[in-house]
Amino acid sequence: MKAPETDEAFVQWYEDCWADRDEVEYPKLFGNISEEVYTLDQTGALEAWMDSDEPSAAKELDPNWGPMGVRVAPPTPEYPYWTYVTSGLSNPFTLAPGEEVQEGAPSGLGYEMVIHTPEEERWPVLRLVDMMAYNLVCARLFAVGHRYPVEGTLTGGDSKLSGFVFVTDPSRPAHFQLESGRVQLLTLVGVTKNEMAFSRSNGIDRLMAKLVAAGTGYITHPGREQVPL
Repeated sequence: MKAPETDEAFVQWYEDCWADRDEVEYPKLFGNISEEVYTLDQTGALEAWMDSDEPSAAKELDPNWGPMGVRVAPPTPEYPYWTYVTSGLSNPFTLAPGEEVQEGAPSGLGYEMVIHTPEEERWPVLRLVDMMAYNLVCARLFAVGHRYPVEGTLTGGDSKLSGFVFVTDPSRPAHFQLESGRVQLLTLVGVTKNEMAFSRSNGIDRLMAKLVAAGTGYITHPGREQVPL
């Protein structure tokens, strides 16, 4: 299929794809998700990455980026933990009016990022907003199997977790489909420095098996101890 050819029709189609993800797919995946969105244009994350030393950093802000952000889903009986999910990386901002949407092609960057925590927290929102800005400004994309260390700790406070590994959560579909293309769900799991090193040497699957055996699994517990390696 093709994206609509006129600017007006394209804008409506773009917004319809966005609404289909946030108002149809997300409630199916995450339950009663909050209507509030913590948007990029409410922070300085985009500008911070533009002013960074990253050689690939964009020189100008794309107006499509600002309304993107993070949404929050409270616990449900099926999923008794908090979920934070990005909203916007899979918007079809990479397409132009009249452009062909190839079968199996990604929508936008092709994914959205997810963090689960046992309690409601502020730090996952801040981390996801910053990582979205990194993706967009620096044109650096993530994928299953990637690792992402941070400066200090994930929470910015007293935690032994200092980075993420990117995995597929077996409790949910690995992807969903929009009219604008395919969207993968990347689940970010917080890990310690030594756990990340273990995953480099032994594979992320082996690390996740140890986290599952320890009872934390795909949920990030910022106060936990390092698992036996």
